[in-house]
Amino acid sequence: MGHELMAKTLTWVERSLKDADLLRRGDLFGRDDDGWLGATIDSRGDCSQRIFFALKGEHTDGNRFAGEARSKGCRAVIIDRKDTVDEVVHNRIPFFLVEDSLTALQQLARAYRGSVDVRVIAVTGSAGKTTTKEYIKMILKKNYKVHSNRGNLNNHIGVPLTLLEMDHESEYLISEVAANHVGEIDFLAEILSPDIGVITNIGDAHIGLFGSRAKIAEAKAELLHRIEAAGTAVLPGDDDYLEVLMKGTRCKIVTFGYGDECTFGISSIVEQEERIAFEINGQRLAIRTFGLYNVLNAAAAFAVGDLCGIEIEHIAQAFAEVEPIRGRAHMQRVRDVVLIDDSYNANPTSMRVSLDAMCRVAGKRRIAILGDMAELGSYSDSEHRQLGSYIVGSCVDRVYWLGEEGQHVAEGMGSGEKSILLFDGLEELCGFVEGDLQSGDVVLVKASRASALDKLVARLQQTVLKEDGK
Repeated sequence: MGHELMAKTLTWVERSLKDADLLRRGDLFGRDDDGWLGATIDSRGDCSQRIFFALKGEHTDGNRFAGEARSKGCRAVIIDRKDTVDEVVHNRIPFFLVEDSLTALQQLARAYRGSVDVRVIAVTGSAGKTTTKEYIKMILKKNYKVHSNRGNLNNHIGVPLTLLEMDHESEYLISEVAANHVGEIDFLAEILSPDIGVITNIGDAHIGLFGSRAKIAEAKAELLHRIEAAGTAVLPGDDDYLEVLMKGTRCKIVTFGYGDECTFGISSIVEQEERIAFEINGQRLAIRTFGLYNVLNAAAAFAVGDLCGIEIEHIAQAFAEVEPIRGRAHMQRVRDVVLIDDSYNANPTSMRVSLDAMCRVAGKRRIAILGDMAELGSYSDSEHRQLGSYIVGSCVDRVYWLGEEGQHVAEGMGSGEKSILLFDGLEELCGFVEGDLQSGDVVLVKASRASALDKLVARLQQTVLKEDGK
């Protein structure tokens, strides 16, 4: 790949904003050719050699922190309030005044994407985006210089930030793309202009906002419509909505899954507690993880690696090197208790597969510490009741639930032998669990992020599950 690319200078920023008719006023105070490394919206974080975008939030206004960002080393600030101009001029802070800082952020990311010689891989789906991205990143790093989004920077703010953080020597950019409404993926895909698009699955995450799984599939397919004919779509071959995803797609299509017709077929699975061995097209591989569903994520990443020319042995090495991600089916055994931290998020489908996976872990008691599933809209009551019914037929011995939806889970469980304890507050739940855990327990912690069950995990690790000498 060639790498003769544009330089990140303030002059380029000024020109790009002018070309898009976004610049209302600005002054670089003689710092025109100053280089910058990336972008930030948080003056509390790393501002060094970055452009600070003053975004307005629900509870704060970034324009108030332009001076703080400069004091921490930012190269320039992009502001959208005229009453901030006097402050930045007085302090000789290079600035660009625009109508809307978020629009400027997105437009600069779009312009930067058009100026760099990089192949873009975009990953979306109802579940597994981050895990799949991490697998792809580790695989491609065997041969290429790779940049990818940090954490959950995968929305209308995170994707542009990810692009602008990429340096000009990167050969591949891997970006998650998330959405909770129609049109959002199309908007982000237009900015990214992906060469390869990966859809992990079509589930029921955010179904209350989309209305149905069919609508979710249509929204995810927006990614594929932005891929040119020379690109490739990597799709879940066993998914009920495969045809919906393929409709209107111009590019080459490859599939992954268990079906005989899948381009990258999975077979010969051997599951252990913290390792899963399997074959893809006859090639023996293994991943260090919990939960069979992660084999599909690995298969999607394998497909990308193959498309990008990575040799099989290097793909196998990459899988062996990927560390389990905390909050996403991360399993640890401490003091003879198995703790499965799946607290990052939850939806009806992921709840079921996590419960199934827990049932394949040996233990004396299986305890599910769960919380409300968010963004289900009018489906919420019925989905929580159905989860309760599912729990009755599962291996779970005890259920502790945090949140208001627990009453509907309890309704679904009925008055049989299995019981559920409901908690209104996190502190109460933490105190109870700390006094309840016993040697031999297998504990699953899972809920939507709003429940903050990651705090329960952290507390358990610091108290009853604290390893000796630490």
